[in-house]
Amino acid sequence: MAKRYEEIAADLRQRIRSGEFGTEGRLPSESALVRTYKAGTPTVRQALGLLVGEGLIAKYHGRGTFVRTDVPLIEYANDRPSQPALRKRASGRGHGRPGLDADLKVSAASGEVAATPEIADLMGVEAGTRLLEFVHLGQRPQDEYPCSVLRSYLRYDMVAGTPWVPALTLAGEAPWGDVYQHWLAAAGVDLDHVEERLTARPPTADEAAELGVGPGPGTSVLDIQRIARDAEGRAVEVAHLLMRGDRIAAVYTTPMSGAFARH
Repeated sequence: MAKRYEEIAADLRQRIRSGEFGTEGRLPSESALVRTYKAGTPTVRQALGLLVGEGLIAKYHGRGTFVRTDVPLIEYANDRPSQPALRKRASGRGHGRPGLDADLKVSAASGEVAATPEIADLMGVEAGTRLLEFVHLGQRPQDEYPCSVLRSYLRYDMVAGTPWVPALTLAGEAPWGDVYQHWLAAAGVDLDHVEERLTARPPTADEAAELGVGPGPGTSVLDIQRIARDAEGRAVEVAHLLMRGDRIAAVYTTPMSGAFARH
């Protein structure tokens, strides 16, 4: 026998799919649902939590609960040095550089920071080492919150002699912060390879607030830790990229030419 919250969820599910609340429409408040279904607030919240977990609705603090709709995903590709990195899966529209999503707006900021113990450990430097930090936010005009947040770090002493420009001039570029490659090249740094570690997980409370997603089960973020290394194996750039799981798809291409050639 179905539990009461499951019965409420089933009825709301049917109402959502029938279009009663419209596309991205707002559901009644919790207090209204309590009255409609003659159930307690915890039971209604259980029902809503079930629908959040199914991806049918999204809850926003201070705004209410809304029907979720599918949106074209932006692709984060690992073969960015050789291929356009930013593609809209549905239409492939772009402006300026090929592959740049015309609907995506990128804002950027830069500044000097001291290496935290975590960043220092990844870069192989002392905590407190002088770094350049670049923060890139990728956001669609129709969204209230960014879909991606990247924080990239370079050693100040490694690029201080290059004519680097403030990141504020980088608005309109892809949000992945790949411009660091040009500054390292200008500093005579020979990049050898880039390591990326991707995890999918529920967001923390701070991350949920930054990206505008609900904390806890039913939501997810893609978390990428990037380390660029030179020919000697030194970490010359460390970046942390956080992306909304319902807005971004991570696409990885592995060259196979000659991998199984006969000898």
